Amino acid sequence: MGYERLPREYRMRPSRRNTFLVVIVVGTLVVMLPMVTADDLPAAFKYLFLLGWVALFGWLFYATLRCSTTANIKALDVRGMIRHRRLAWEDIQDIRSEFSAAGAAQSGAASVLVHAYDRNGAKVLLPFVDDIHVNVEHELTLLLEAWQELRGEDWAPDPAAAVLIDRRDARQAALMAGFAVAMIALIPLTVLMLLPLFVDMPEWLESILSPLTVMGLGLPLIFVLTALSTYRNRRPNA
Repeated sequence: MGYERLPREYRMRPSRRNTFLVVIVVGTLVVMLPMVTADDLPAAFKYLFLLGWVALFGWLFYATLRCSTTANIKALDVRGMIRHRRLAWEDIQDIRSEFSAAGAAQSGAASVLVHAYDRNGAKVLLPFVDDIHVNVEHELTLLLEAWQELRGEDWAPDPAAAVLIDRRDARQAALMAGFAVAMIALIPLTVLMLLPLFVDMPEWLESILSPLTVMGLGLPLIFVLTALSTYRNRRPNA
């Protein structure tokens, strides 16, 4: 049974923690050395900027180390960089994994994340339950089994929360579709924008195919129309 393998705690791996610390230190040196050696900057500004930089990234490192997901027989304890949430099993509406477009585009970032949904339909990221730190399929199966066993026999999904979750999913799908179609449209729009350079056209048509019109208006319009169409097709009726 899933609950028999609890508690489980998910934190940043020591190797990634050390890499993160090295990146912060190197980044600080790269930024600070030119500033410290600059003669045209007031000393007070240098010290204030240095103090603010160290405080910011010191807090960032500390807050990242505190992030964790802990599953015990009573709840999912989710500690983010700022907020700490305790999700009782009976209040959780679903636990899902999903593909992260940002992670796929960024080297070294997680491409599969796991979220829990609470009774208000809010989407809560489970820190370090991702494809970098764990076997997502195995851990998600374990969490789902524990949730199904510990939420209580009389548990039933909250209809209002289900609607909110479906609307959130529809909005996310609409945004992703809008970005995807806009990126695909970049090539034909660029061709249209450059067409007046190689083909004689009436002045009114050249003005329509100007960079401001094609990229400044055409690209956002494609994004908005695609997002609205996708949301309209996916949004729940309730």
